[in-house]
Amino acid sequence: MEQGRLIFKCKIGSHLYGLNRPTSDEDFMGVFIPKSEYLLGLKRIEEVDNSTKSSSADHRNTSEDVDDKNYTLPKYLHLALQNNPNIVEVLFATPENILVQSPEWRELVEYRDKILSQRVFYTFTGYAFSQRKKLTVKSERFTSLVEGVEILEKTFSKEDLADSRSAITDGEAAFLNQKLKYYKGEKQNCESFHKGMPLKVIYDKLVSERDNYGWRVHTDTFEDLGYDVKFGYHLIRILAEGHELLTTGKLNYPIGGTAREDILRVREGQVELKELLEMYDRYDVMCKEANEKTLLPKKPDFNWADKWLISILKKSILEEG
Repeated sequence: MEQGRLIFKCKIGSHLYGLNRPTSDEDFMGVFIPKSEYLLGLKRIEEVDNSTKSSSADHRNTSEDVDDKNYTLPKYLHLALQNNPNIVEVLFATPENILVQSPEWRELVEYRDKILSQRVFYTFTGYAFSQRKKLTVKSERFTSLVEGVEILEKTFSKEDLADSRSAITDGEAAFLNQKLKYYKGEKQNCESFHKGMPLKVIYDKLVSERDNYGWRVHTDTFEDLGYDVKFGYHLIRILAEGHELLTTGKLNYPIGGTAREDILRVREGQVELKELLEMYDRYDVMCKEANEKTLLPKKPDFNWADKWLISILKKSILEEG
């Protein structure tokens, strides 16, 4: 790498989980030791993103797209000590998915028990909870955008919707605020619509958001199930991984057993939204029960991690000259 020496690289996502299909895109994660100029001087770097598709692109990844994110070793270790789900899983990457593996990385894997802790319970179940909320909110928000546009088109003429001088009343603003409860403005804890706002601006904005937002949720399974199965199976996967870590202290890939069966059922569109949420509740309870019996330490070994990182970076700087 131009910015430093790559010490680890592997395939992540469905390839790591053993759930990939011929149409699956390839995702990679790398870890590198930055050059001394980034460690000692004014320059700073934490990650390098070499993905082929911009995060702002309004379409899903295809088999031609590549996600490729690379973290500096200090950044990676910081996230790993927080037991970040997407970060700690590569500590258990299987040989067929590893592209680069240096002695430094092998040593880190050897001491991964010093990184994992009971934080796993909070990070994995917390991430799953946020995903569960998004699962229902995404479809509700998209539906409200569709209905909002339809209401405006039925209430006002095409001329009014195209006239920048037309403005909404207090009553119309209150109605829109109530109807579009998941509109972006709610994130600022304030009403999105108010008296005097140009009708054309509102209409154009809602149409644009409906059209640009739809690709995220309006998939082949959305019409039938009310959710995107890819989003749904990751919800179960993350809880299954959390349960395995709390129970055994490690992750085994490819994912197998009952978890694999449940994930594949979701992925194949065989699980209705109600059953998916019930499945989520079941795995969540399993994680809570496992956390009460887990042998994982309460906290990571920060002292070891600090000394190890310093020694690795010192050696790298000296070797660089």
